Amino acid sequence: MSQLSTIVAATSGIEDRRSACPGLFRMAKALDGSICRVKLTFGNLSAEQAHRIADASRQFGNGVIEITNRANLQIRGVRPDTENPLIAALLAAGLGPLTDRGDDVRNVMISPIAGILPREVDVRPLASQLLETLQTSPAYQTLSPKFSLLVDGGESVAMVEHPHDIWLSALGRNSDNPCFAFGVAGTPPTQMDDTAALGIVGSSQAFDLVTTVLDLFIQWNATNPAASRLRHMIAAVGTGAFVTDLEKRVNFPVRNDNAAKWRRTLPRANGHLGLLPERSGASRLVGAMLPLGRLSPDKLDALAALAEKASNGKLRATPWQSILLPDIPEAATTHSLQELEALGFATQPDNPRATMISCSGSAGCRSALAATQSDGLKLGTLLQGKAANLAVHLTGCTKSCASPSANPVTLVATEPGYYDIFLRATNGPSRFGKLLAAHVTIEEAADCIGNLPPNSGSGGPTHA
Repeated sequence: MSQLSTIVAATSGIEDRRSACPGLFRMAKALDGSICRVKLTFGNLSAEQAHRIADASRQFGNGVIEITNRANLQIRGVRPDTENPLIAALLAAGLGPLTDRGDDVRNVMISPIAGILPREVDVRPLASQLLETLQTSPAYQTLSPKFSLLVDGGESVAMVEHPHDIWLSALGRNSDNPCFAFGVAGTPPTQMDDTAALGIVGSSQAFDLVTTVLDLFIQWNATNPAASRLRHMIAAVGTGAFVTDLEKRVNFPVRNDNAAKWRRTLPRANGHLGLLPERSGASRLVGAMLPLGRLSPDKLDALAALAEKASNGKLRATPWQSILLPDIPEAATTHSLQELEALGFATQPDNPRATMISCSGSAGCRSALAATQSDGLKLGTLLQGKAANLAVHLTGCTKSCASPSANPVTLVATEPGYYDIFLRATNGPSRFGKLLAAHVTIEEAADCIGNLPPNSGSGGPTHA
């Protein structure tokens, strides 16, 4: 089949779900043009693919490339007449799914350092098996584009605050025969008052567990077509009935007395920045944050060139909307960090822009009430030397598209140039926490945030 035939076959049958996430074959309309989401397998990207994406953004988009909070890339500003040529270019770069209808369900997250450290659980084989099954099973291809899985090996660098439809999390560091706690419609518990795991299973049972949960949901969804996520099923049938039905379908026990007591160790704060460990003591990973998760084609080309020179042509996007360069020789790490800083990326958490995130704002979204991207860059400059290690989130409206969970500090736009400021607090009162200041300018916000005491907004993770 020709490249064009492949595109036609892939796009003609894809349902245009307006509330769905953008993808490769179904681009979401935005104020600045369409958005093409390029899903990466566990965030991995070669330097050659990065160059191809940069070229595609120049030719077919508006020159804005984003890293998403699930470690994918987005090309913004795609025009209707360039959608098919863009798809063709990305498919030719090896950035498509295994099947034409498998793009929507490529939503399996693992740690960006999964499998790197010795004696730790390597979840990549299990995650790869699940990712392949999701893409190739006709039944699973009908899942919502928002339906997602987490396979967590207990790594010290991991995003565990994002809610998932199904999550698995390794217990301890028994890499030979690990057990996994599991849950649905939420996150691995890290605090005592978090929702506990539903059960614990062995590594040989984990794949069957996940596929059985998927089958249960799809069967229930057939008579409840308006529901798209596992949280809808749990709200309707209850956790107890769900687990009972699950145990009837698998040939191994699911419930475990230890599940209620188990809590996942908190990952290392800002562990994705600066120098990270590698399997070999002779090499390291280097992590850096893009300004508000965005970069231009020229910056992506420069990043790819650095990867070709320093990290065997490898790059890795992360769910913090940052980038990692793996396999960097120990002797070259300092120079690599300097080159990333020279590109305008932040490598240390004492730089406010290293921990700041933002949605596209009013320049790209009709729902946004303020220009969060330009306001965020301005706020980052004003906070230099004032708010080290304090994560700040700017959102143009209350939908909070850039962050599925509450951040230590959140600015919610009220009108152009004005924001309400919230500090994260367990149990609200708002989903963002408690109100610190109302309807303030960016300059006033900088003064307010800069005067906060250490550890402000650290009331524990609040899961959205």
